[in-house]
Amino acid sequence: MRDAFLDAGQLGLDKHDYRLASKSFGDGLKAFPGDADMLAGLAASFRPTDREKFADYSKQAIAVNPRHIPTLLLLAENLIDAESYDEARDELQKILAINPHEQGALALQAVIAYLHNQPDQGDAYRTQALSTWAKNPGVDYLIGCKLSENYRFELGAKFQRQAIENDAGFTPARVQLAQDLLRLGREDEGWALAANAHKDDGYDVEAFNLVTLHDEISHYTTISKDNFNLCMEPTEARVYGARALEVLKSVRAAMTKKYGLDLTTPVLVEVFPNAADFSVRTFGMPDIGEFLGVTFGPVVTINSPTTHESNWEDVVWHEFTHVVTLTLTHNQMPRWLSEGISVYEEHQAKREWGQLMSAEDCERILSGKMQPISSMSAAFLQAKTMRDTQFAYFESMLVVQYFNEKYGLDHVKALLQALGRGEEMNDALAQNFAPVAQLDEDFTKYAQEQAKNFAKGWTFHRPDQSSDDTLSNLTGAALASPALVAAVDPHDFFARMKQISSLMDQEEWAKAREQIKEINATGLYLPGEENLYLLLADASAKLKDSAEEKAALTVVAEHEGDSLPAANRLLEIAEEEKDWPAVARWSQAATAIHPMGVTGWRGLLDASEQLHDNAHGIEAGLALLELQQPDLASLHYRVAKMQQPTDATSARRHVLQALEEAPRFRAAYELLSTLPPAQTTIPETPAADNTAPASSTSQP
Repeated sequence: MRDAFLDAGQLGLDKHDYRLASKSFGDGLKAFPGDADMLAGLAASFRPTDREKFADYSKQAIAVNPRHIPTLLLLAENLIDAESYDEARDELQKILAINPHEQGALALQAVIAYLHNQPDQGDAYRTQALSTWAKNPGVDYLIGCKLSENYRFELGAKFQRQAIENDAGFTPARVQLAQDLLRLGREDEGWALAANAHKDDGYDVEAFNLVTLHDEISHYTTISKDNFNLCMEPTEARVYGARALEVLKSVRAAMTKKYGLDLTTPVLVEVFPNAADFSVRTFGMPDIGEFLGVTFGPVVTINSPTTHESNWEDVVWHEFTHVVTLTLTHNQMPRWLSEGISVYEEHQAKREWGQLMSAEDCERILSGKMQPISSMSAAFLQAKTMRDTQFAYFESMLVVQYFNEKYGLDHVKALLQALGRGEEMNDALAQNFAPVAQLDEDFTKYAQEQAKNFAKGWTFHRPDQSSDDTLSNLTGAALASPALVAAVDPHDFFARMKQISSLMDQEEWAKAREQIKEINATGLYLPGEENLYLLLADASAKLKDSAEEKAALTVVAEHEGDSLPAANRLLEIAEEEKDWPAVARWSQAATAIHPMGVTGWRGLLDASEQLHDNAHGIEAGLALLELQQPDLASLHYRVAKMQQPTDATSARRHVLQALEEAPRFRAAYELLSTLPPAQTTIPETPAADNTAPASSTSQP
């Protein structure tokens, strides 16, 4: 029964159960090989989660039937997401040539018009789409979904409301409207709508996920201050919530001033200690991509630093920069420009933040594997691997860097203002910079020049492990033999890297360090796995040269603010040397990556006591108390001692808590004796109420 497979698969799509949908269509394809409807269903089921499989199944469906309308609609949607509007129109024209009344094609024509700020034309397409079924909620639902996917949440919500007017029980529109409202910061209405949708349709996975998430975050702590609502898991809020708020205030002050934005709208920032909860809040489904944070405008969702090893302060700076640019443009800007500005501003804020050029980035640029500015949005959509996505971020940043260096910040701000007025991207680029064709050419030259300066004579050819290349097949002593070392191209980075690794495998630390220092002397710095300074530090540690180890790790920490091993080891060395300013510095670096870890807070507490920095010392001590360390009595006492000059009441409370843990703590008694006595207030007895019944009694 072919229809059984198709109906079961469509039911999965309708209920946002993409796993069920892919299984149903996949089983159907086994029973009916080469069926275009099954292939299109599989493509649709993978579209939210796996772009590569989506592309593969779409291609197969079109190969079976070039006039297959469901697949052509999916391809048109994909092109709209990539902002390839001309190509999308071509696909839609193919559909309308087959069926002039195809509602999906006309609805997508309306989407393109609305995205180009042509509401009259969009309304005309919508009217045409509804001409054959005036109350079809699917038309407005599709239009609203595509607008929301392009961050036009207000307009998307409007169309979902129209869909619900046509069919009050249409669950997809109700769930999508709930998502739109939550992304606009209208929490009460959004959560209530999701709950009602789930109550009426218990099988919609997205509604179920939202309701379950709401139950989870109802226990979170919300810190409302300075026009921020910071929502966090309670323990995390107590440990680093105050610091997170300070980072938010700093980035708001810096970015609103720089870009000339008077931001008065309260901003909601939610931090999730569970990556699946973050994904549900952000996308409606768990396990969608590997994101550190997402910004919708007045709402920011962030994966807690407990879920990854990245600098959370850097992430906060990046995401709030999105708040500024999205607000300035009324969410009318391409993703690449928004991401490019955020990554660029990270690095402007701190040298160790942002994204550095890697060997692979350099190779891609020099080999012409870049997207031109005119099609930058496709870089994100067409990314098949995490490295593809990372390169899309890097290239977007490079475009913004090019704009700032050649044309200046005022032109970048003017571009954002033009987009906010609803001008077309290409027109805004031409008006504020140069015609797009010229920009494409000039940026390519700029990027290649950056890559050449970065490489400085190095080549980054990765040896093919499947080839019979001599170097690829040699290991150990043979690879590090003097004859082969001399024969290797001294400018082939990966060949040199392999030799160094072989020397270290043989524990030839001095020889390995000599080669590493020779390469580093050229000024080359590569982040991540290719970082030779980490190898230099390792070799120096083996040679018991702590000064060289510290110098190498300092270079790493000054370039990469998310290197926890470097920060922790530098902290350890500073503690051994009793270099208290360095202990404070590296403790702060460690807590900026792993705030729920003990090491950074311990170091900060010790350094603050030595440096008489009571503010940071109290912060560190309170964090350690929240992290339930075994030496509670000592921590309470140390906090009380630092609070004594400015907050006697809190100091008394902590010293009493120290004595509660350790009743024979002599130093705590001595500290208590120096604190002023607690102020006690005896409540007044209220006057008798002569009108009260005789049986009533008054309590003081």
